[in-house]
Amino acid sequence: MLRRTQRLSRLTFEGLLCGVRPELPPPQTLAAACTHATEQFMTQCSSSAPLPIALAATTVASLLMQKRLRDAAGVLSLHPHLPQVLRAVRDYVCRYPDVFPLDTLREMSKEAKCVSAAAVTTFLQAAVHRFLCQLPPSSAVQPGPDEEAQKWDAQREELRALLTRHVRFHPFSAASLLRPLCVLSEGTAAEREDVMEVMRTAMQQQRINPADFGYVLEVLLRGDEPRRAAQMWEWVQHTSACWDTRAVSAAVMAFAQLGKLDEAVACMQRLAEAGNDPSTAAQVAFIRFLGERSLPLSQYADQLVHHWCPSEEQLWRGAGQDVGIELIKLRCRCGLHAEAVELLEAAYRTNVDAPAELHRFLRHPHVAVLARRYAPLTSENKTLQQLFLDTLLRTPTLAADRPDMVGLLLCLGVAAHRLPEVYAAVEQLSLDADAFQQALNFFARRGASKTAQAADVLACMEEVASRTGNVVPAELKVWLQLAKEM
Repeated sequence: MLRRTQRLSRLTFEGLLCGVRPELPPPQTLAAACTHATEQFMTQCSSSAPLPIALAATTVASLLMQKRLRDAAGVLSLHPHLPQVLRAVRDYVCRYPDVFPLDTLREMSKEAKCVSAAAVTTFLQAAVHRFLCQLPPSSAVQPGPDEEAQKWDAQREELRALLTRHVRFHPFSAASLLRPLCVLSEGTAAEREDVMEVMRTAMQQQRINPADFGYVLEVLLRGDEPRRAAQMWEWVQHTSACWDTRAVSAAVMAFAQLGKLDEAVACMQRLAEAGNDPSTAAQVAFIRFLGERSLPLSQYADQLVHHWCPSEEQLWRGAGQDVGIELIKLRCRCGLHAEAVELLEAAYRTNVDAPAELHRFLRHPHVAVLARRYAPLTSENKTLQQLFLDTLLRTPTLAADRPDMVGLLLCLGVAAHRLPEVYAAVEQLSLDADAFQQALNFFARRGASKTAQAADVLACMEEVASRTGNVVPAELKVWLQLAKEM
């Protein structure tokens, strides 16, 4: 009976007035609801008592939307239950990130200095969340990719500087800002040292959350420091982080890069005790490690993948595709070509009625090379022909920004004797000189030159060049001539 009893909470006047867990209204009605509720509280309850937590949070959020930052800081500074109000405001801002501009939250973090350091910490957390959710600005003239990347990086650096500066002056905020700092860090040497310094500060304050260790380990991996990540795991594993999926996955990836099989398996076993599996990235890294060993462990890889993805839908749809493609690469590397083809056929069967998943599979960076490896089989294997050639012919835009996919189309056209259809598809694509040369290199140097005559390959390239308005590079012609003579 006692086990089924819900946890009791203290009954307060605010709980009677607003409810134990009141839901704040959506942004569309926030201002009107805030005004109405405030008037009711002032007239029916008290004009001098502090606002209830939910009403105070609503007021602050409404003022933020109106960009009345100083008024919002005034409401916060006068409230006796500031931590609860701040938590409610942060949750609301994170629930509706599009409503609160990044500049507003960044300016509010500066305005909140007159309230408390905890208030600054709260709005810095909200600003980081907003930054990670933001989309490129829409305008009449869209900036180029380089300009957009520079702007994004400048904002990221500014936020990082605000976080590290705040921790430097207020060490007790290190535990709260460690995770936001990690997700903003790309792994450069300076960024790694900043993260480690903040982590040490949080540990000295004895306030660190073990769930944040995984984010720190990821920063070390992004900085290509698997050895340092493995050394950190030696003591992190004695905390509750040993059952945290993010932390264990990072450790698995570190040990896989270092070639330490037993340590990686031990990490996965600890995670299995909690009924969890490593992240997709860790699964891919470990399967790749098993395939790159001097004696590849293909059977062990099969067992692991079957455990992680027991159904074909799990393996060939969504993020599981990355694991399945890594398993195909392993079988190909081990010379198990019949088994690799079986996996390719399973991928097609699973996604034949899901075009989006099929397109995602074909767009994977490693699939073009795998498809080129098995292109000669498409003349007899209709499933492979449908998977690669028919799908690309139906949707040639899949190869629009992928020269390797254009080269693959040519390989498949030669192998399946369907060049006229391929020519028509390639003709719809816009290929500049550089992309055209990359496509021809993919097609000729490692693809069709192994299965077709050099003269036929050259004729194919000349035809594609004439249809796309390009010229076959002279050095490629010379290379084909030498191949023909040999």
